[in-house]
Amino acid sequence: MKPTIINVSLNNKFNNFSYPIFIGNGLLCNCEEILKKFVLKRKVILIHDNFFSLKNKDNEQFISFVKTINKLCESVNLIGIPGGDKSKNISQLECILEESLSFKIDRSSLIIAFGGGVIGDIAGFAASILLRGIDFVQVPTTLLAQVDSSVGGKTGINSNKSKNLIGSFHQPIAVIADIDILKSLPKREFLAGLVEVIKYGLIYDVEFFDSLENNYRDILSYDQLKLNEIISKSCEIKSLIIKNDEKESGKRALLNLGHTFGHAIESFGKYDGTIVHGEAVSIGICLAFRLSSKMSYCPQFETDRVVRFFKKLNLPTSLQELINLPITTTEMLKKFKYDKKNKNNQLTFILNKKIGKSFIKNNMDENILIEFLNDEI
Repeated sequence: MKPTIINVSLNNKFNNFSYPIFIGNGLLCNCEEILKKFVLKRKVILIHDNFFSLKNKDNEQFISFVKTINKLCESVNLIGIPGGDKSKNISQLECILEESLSFKIDRSSLIIAFGGGVIGDIAGFAASILLRGIDFVQVPTTLLAQVDSSVGGKTGINSNKSKNLIGSFHQPIAVIADIDILKSLPKREFLAGLVEVIKYGLIYDVEFFDSLENNYRDILSYDQLKLNEIISKSCEIKSLIIKNDEKESGKRALLNLGHTFGHAIESFGKYDGTIVHGEAVSIGICLAFRLSSKMSYCPQFETDRVVRFFKKLNLPTSLQELINLPITTTEMLKKFKYDKKNKNNQLTFILNKKIGKSFIKNNMDENILIEFLNDEI
């Protein structure tokens, strides 16, 4: 079966740029036609999650993918790094940069990121600064990466202050999302990715949210048709939102629904796996809806519906569930102040008027936040 192709088009004042997202089954084991255009006669650096290994026969898709690249490119050099947010740091980035340069690359060389969101973020950032910028291809292997982090060109690493504060906008030249590889995901990671899928319905498309509510059992059973549908729809919505706002000066910020809370929550866990990104965003989205209702923007029954759906999926929905994290109102506020959406020292949050209708709330009143957090913690 031919892959679904979503084209991401970006309009900016310098040029119009577009790239394809290939979505389907068996893409990594039959990728020669797709890859030929991007890797032919180039030096390739394949940055991959250490979970994938040429020595492990169970990694059939990875092995097949590397063999295909070897047939097409001038040379391929592999750099394996640990998955997980602890790898998104300046030391790991430096290792990638120095090792990449040791391969005697030039500006025609190409980086391929093979892994989840962490691999894509740090590999993309490396591509953006090596030789002042070389091309890269995203091969996302988690649901979260396929529907969100691999699309849109946000790359970067974490700071000690907060998440993703060091980085750049650097668009891939292609994204290859193979649905089959999702079968290797632990259930926890799959659910974490599903949070980002639900987010698209909440910010932009109530009918998509309706569909997720009605079909979530099929999705959790890895129904291939349903997975293709939700990944394609998520990528379509994201591409529409970023088309005229590549660098998040306006409506692209809506994609951060739940993330101001979520990033703060993650940092309390010190990225040690106590809570993963999607779980933190699940709580963050529920908090954003509760805050929206508290401020009389969103009807309470809409908020209740959202929280109820996350509970059906056995995802966390409140700060009170995080008994092992030292969360306080004071520390949460400190972390909010490092959020990238803030302007003129004023806090910015993404809130909702209803399901499918998010908006940007600038100049958030700290007193309202303090009262809200005191009730929630």
